[in-house]
Amino acid sequence: MPSLNTPDFVLILGSTSDIAPAFSFVVGNGLVPSASDYRPQEFGNAALVMVGAPFSLRFARDRGQVFVDAGSSAAGWHKLEYVLEFVDNSVTQQQLGKPPDPAAMANLLQLNWDRVVSLFSDQQKTSQLQAFAKQKSAALVGRLFRKP
Repeated sequence: MPSLNTPDFVLILGSTSDIAPAFSFVVGNGLVPSASDYRPQEFGNAALVMVGAPFSLRFARDRGQVFVDAGSSAAGWHKLEYVLEFVDNSVTQQQLGKPPDPAAMANLLQLNWDRVVSLFSDQQKTSQLQAFAKQKSAALVGRLFRKP
């Protein structure tokens, strides 16, 4: 990864409108840009971290596909789709799409904002989330590398 002092690294002011416009509401909920980068020479890849309390969001755009993680220093980073599924068991991966649709995730995050805040405010719940995310990741790896 290039350093901030190299010409290959272009720091942008960073906002969700640059990477995931559907998440612009998070600014009104107290999240602020912390770190960002944009690499036009690499297919427009970009990253942005929006920091807040008790959780932050991390956005990554890789070749046009947007990935969103939610996390905290205590809980680590987790796929937002896993967090949404954890706080609302009516949310399914099929509902979010493959790959997960950022607009669908943004809508569900907005609807479940208080639940996500509550989740990252409770150490016991974040421990349960970690186990849940580990189980979901293991299931995904099992599907990807299943022996015929």
